[in-house]
Amino acid sequence: MIGHFRTVAVALLLSMLALPALAQDATPRWPDGHPNLGSAPEAKGYFETRPGGGGGGALAYPRPAAMPLQPWAKALTAYRDSLVEFYPPGVRCKPTGGPGFFGAAGFEIVQSPDLQQIFLLNITGPHSWRVVYMDGRQHPAKLRPTYFGHSIGRWEGDTLVIDTVGFNEKAWLRGTFPTTTQLHTVERITRANLQSFRYEVTVEDPGALTAPYSGGFEITPMTASLWIKDGEPFEYICQDIGG
Repeated sequence: MIGHFRTVAVALLLSMLALPALAQDATPRWPDGHPNLGSAPEAKGYFETRPGGGGGGALAYPRPAAMPLQPWAKALTAYRDSLVEFYPPGVRCKPTGGPGFFGAAGFEIVQSPDLQQIFLLNITGPHSWRVVYMDGRQHPAKLRPTYFGHSIGRWEGDTLVIDTVGFNEKAWLRGTFPTTTQLHTVERITRANLQSFRYEVTVEDPGALTAPYSGGFEITPMTASLWIKDGEPFEYICQDIGG
């Protein structure tokens, strides 16, 4: 009997010791209950990514041969692929919207409840940012096409949904696939705990695609991409690479 109580006591003690770690790893939240998608309460931490994001599986994009490209878009993709020296815009320090925005080397998300805006900051490419308007506005009737387009967001439970239109034709969301000004993306971001990040996107472009396609990536403690707990985003100037 004494041995039984000792076992129970040890188990209880271990569970109590584990509570702070579990609480620390829980999803950080704002006072209004929405997840904090950015840094920890001490204002440190960012997601460091490797090429391709953090994983695949159920979130994997279609293979290049299975991309629903229109004939002209398929021909242009093949031409781009044939030029070894023809690098994607992101490698040439140009902005990349949609899923391409979250490529290597990392990103940070800053939420501003007072402004009702969310800022997506990336480290790669031109070290740029996207603005997501959270004040309930709609897309303007007339938009000047830009690299990142015009983004409006809303919460569906704990998932941030970002709807974006108004892209120009200069950005490559993935690989060497072209896009047109008819491009429309719907991104979904979820943070199940401090160290995880789930990104899903559906891409529609009647000007270049025969059908929409979806994909995404995940970051967890088990993926190559990781949450850098005590880190701060570093300066990355792509023009300096090799210089």
